[in-house]
Amino acid sequence: MPSQKLLMLPMTLALISAPAMAADNPGSHQHGHAELQLAFNGNQVDLLLISPAGNILGFEHRPRTEEEQQIADKAIEWLGETPLINTAESTCTVNGATVQNEVANEHHHDPSDEAQHADIEVSQALTCSGLDKSAALTTPLTMQFPRMEHLDVAWAGPDGQGATRLNHGEHSFRPER
Repeated sequence: MPSQKLLMLPMTLALISAPAMAADNPGSHQHGHAELQLAFNGNQVDLLLISPAGNILGFEHRPRTEEEQQIADKAIEWLGETPLINTAESTCTVNGATVQNEVANEHHHDPSDEAQHADIEVSQALTCSGLDKSAALTTPLTMQFPRMEHLDVAWAGPDGQGATRLNHGEHSFRPER
């Protein structure tokens, strides 16, 4: 069942209107900036995180050293296993996750090319008990990845949509669902 939910994610997130996401031109690759899109339905949340790899890994090239490989492996594992949002009262459960890492797939580029841009995209299907009763949500992203200076959060659900921006160190937001 989680795979079905993840297949619905692009269609659900497409409901988030352009004005809600237009704050910083979400199509652009800006170091220090990342986007988190949320689609609510009862206690279920589908989410999509898009971030330059540099925000998460500290580099945007294929790992060149054992240390860089360990950084990449650890970050990818964390992003796949850790719920990227939680209610203020409890931790959400990851039902399914996909992490797409362009850095690992750049074998066609010259590994010495420092000017390349690579993104990491994470899709998660979550169950969050008490989601409909929780006034605030939290995300571990801005604390886990200090290079993530701004996290633009947009959401859509049965009761409407909205957006906010979290700055470095901020981790709580109040979506009006």
